Amino acid sequence: MNLSNTLKSKSAESCGSRKIIYPSRNLKIPNTTLSRWRWKHHYWVAYQLPDGTKVMSARQVARLIGQLKTDVIDFVQSNDLETIDVRIPSKVVINAITLPTIATYLQRLLEEDRLQNHRLSLCPEEWEEFIDALANQSKKDFFVPNSSFFKSDSLVKRANLIKIQLENDMSLEVLVLPTGEYRISHAQGLHCIEVNLDWLMDNSPKKARTLSNMKISRQAVECRFVTELGIRQLYTFDCKDWLKIWEYFAKKGNKIAIVLLKACAEENIPTRVEKVLRNGF
Repeated sequence: MNLSNTLKSKSAESCGSRKIIYPSRNLKIPNTTLSRWRWKHHYWVAYQLPDGTKVMSARQVARLIGQLKTDVIDFVQSNDLETIDVRIPSKVVINAITLPTIATYLQRLLEEDRLQNHRLSLCPEEWEEFIDALANQSKKDFFVPNSSFFKSDSLVKRANLIKIQLENDMSLEVLVLPTGEYRISHAQGLHCIEVNLDWLMDNSPKKARTLSNMKISRQAVECRFVTELGIRQLYTFDCKDWLKIWEYFAKKGNKIAIVLLKACAEENIPTRVEKVLRNGF
C-alpha cells in the first residue's frame, strides 16, 4: 500500500470543472536524523527534520498507538491527513506521519474507547494531555492572531507555496490548497505593503472592531506546508480578505497598497497563480 502515491493522487482531484495541480514536484526531500519524541517519562523513536519537526514512520506510529501498521495507513489515507516525504538516515525515502496526525488518530481511538488496553494504561484525562502534547509539539514560536476577534478553534489545512510576480519588483507568496483555494499568510500579506505583523497581532478590542468593520472572516485558518527544512505553519486569509485589508491601507495613503490593488485589478491573484501552475513554475 503506497501512502505517498495515494495522497498525491487525491490532491490532484478537480475542484468543480477546474483541475488543480498540487505543486510539490520541485521540492527537495528533507533529510532527517534519528531522534526521540518524549512525553513525561515515556519516549518513542522518531525522525527529526532540520527545523526540529519530528515525524514517524507508519511502523513507528503503529508501535506508539498499539495498532497494526495497515490500520495506521488506512486511517491516514481515508481521512486525508498530513504526511511528508522525508529521507531517513539510511537514505531511503519514506512517507512519514506528522505528530498532529498521530494526535488525530489517538483522539479517534479515545472517543471509540479503544485505548483501555493500551500498554501505557493512562486514564482519559492523561490521554487528553498526551494527545494535546502531540498536537501542539510544533507550535512553539507560532504567532497567534487577535483572540478578541478570531474564533478560538482554527482550521488546519495542507498547502504548498508558490511565488507569483505582480510588478517588476513586487512578488507575492501564495499558498495553494489541494481543493484549489488560494490563501496568503498574515505575515506575507502585510509584509508586501511594508506593514508590521504587529498590526494584526494586536489583541485589543479596538483592533477587533476594525477587523469586524472590514468584514474579515473570523475563522482562523492555519496552513501547513513542506519546505526543504521541514514543515511550516502559518495563519492565513483568503484573497478576498486581503483585498479588503489592502484597500484599508490604500485609503490611509499606503502607496504600495495602491500599486498592489492596481496590479490585482489588471490581473487577479487566482489568474496569476493558474498561469504559474500551467507553466510548471
